[in-house]
Amino acid sequence: MDNPPGPSTPTENLHKPFNNSSATQGFLAFVSLLPCVISGAILGYTGVLMWDFPLIYRNATWFASFAALGAAAGCLMAESIINSFGPRGAILLSHVICVIGWVLSVTSLTTANLLTGRLFTGAFVGIVSTAASAHSTECFPTRPAARPVVFTAFGVLIVYLTGSLLNYAQTAMVAAFFTAASFVLVRWFIPESPSWLESHGRSGDAEYSRLRLRLVRDGDRPSENPPLAVGLSFLKHANRSEIYRPFLALCLHLVLQQLSAPLVIVSYASQFVSDSGIRVLTPHFISVVLAGFLVAGSLVSTAMNHRQSAAVLSSTGILAGSVLISVYILVRRMFLNRLGSQLLSVVPILGLVSFMASSCIALVPSLPIKDTPGENVAVAFSYTIAFIVIKAYPYVHAHLGWWVFPCFAGMAALNVVYGILMFSDQPKSKANPLTVPSV
Repeated sequence: MDNPPGPSTPTENLHKPFNNSSATQGFLAFVSLLPCVISGAILGYTGVLMWDFPLIYRNATWFASFAALGAAAGCLMAESIINSFGPRGAILLSHVICVIGWVLSVTSLTTANLLTGRLFTGAFVGIVSTAASAHSTECFPTRPAARPVVFTAFGVLIVYLTGSLLNYAQTAMVAAFFTAASFVLVRWFIPESPSWLESHGRSGDAEYSRLRLRLVRDGDRPSENPPLAVGLSFLKHANRSEIYRPFLALCLHLVLQQLSAPLVIVSYASQFVSDSGIRVLTPHFISVVLAGFLVAGSLVSTAMNHRQSAAVLSSTGILAGSVLISVYILVRRMFLNRLGSQLLSVVPILGLVSFMASSCIALVPSLPIKDTPGENVAVAFSYTIAFIVIKAYPYVHAHLGWWVFPCFAGMAALNVVYGILMFSDQPKSKANPLTVPSV
């Protein structure tokens, strides 16, 4: 007589609906990173709509820069939100904040409410950049394109296209609708982080989440994943050299990165095109084309597994772009007439392409040193510097004129040199990896 099937037989059939197609994980990766598209739309919202808002010049520059300030606040809040609700829960909560921000941007009749809405949407950027990075790194480790920077760059492209066709209020309404749709999709389809579920004693839910994400349970894998958030806990041990030295090194790298103005060109794309001396095509059209190169740059940076090389290459691209623009403007002012300026307009266009494509790494600030203590604080500090640079750019350009581009080139050159010197010590540090004391 044949033996009856064992209890493991139905278990195998139960798992098949979650593992029957490789497209399942691809769809989940796509949905889980849809919020990053909204982040890109927020950062690029003023790129082609800067002077369409019912604001005076001073308040318009505040509006453009407040997204970075809100992102800094979001990064600082991200740790406690992720620890309390998980990466998925943090993403869902941030959607509520973002919808409020978009609604204020559409319906506000006062400048204060408009700026408050901009801060809310900026906070969404900070929370999502942290939570989505943690979630995608753990849940989709084998899909290089499933990284926040790629989807964020697509968000910039989409908002530039939309802003070229619609006014600021209509663009905000479209973004609010997309935010609500993203909330529904994430709520329905995306499971919570298995690591976070296990850390809260929900092992059954964690196993179910692994089945949906097609993750193989491996006893060694959790140690390979970066921590969800380090946050402010490192301050308790900030007096130790192995804690504050890598933190300060990362902060200096991010400061030089932001001083080379990668988020300035994203926030002021149309004005940046005009400031570079191009007169042959409309700034809106060139901005949309540049956003396409931003997406291409994000794909290239994602394909590079070596974080240090991607950071140095990004600064080199900004350096090359700034130099091309500076040389063109100098030669035009000294030698060229109107016809010659138009014939050589390809030079600043190439400079803008290099500048924009290399700026992708600042959309989700690059952390070239893995597991640096206090990286969330460092990223928040980076966004704060970006807030200052974005706010100051129109005034600095008004005083310095085209000399602002050599300044950007100088900051990028310093970042290249600093990156090479800092990263040259990384092989030595691998032998003695830095560890953050448990708290």
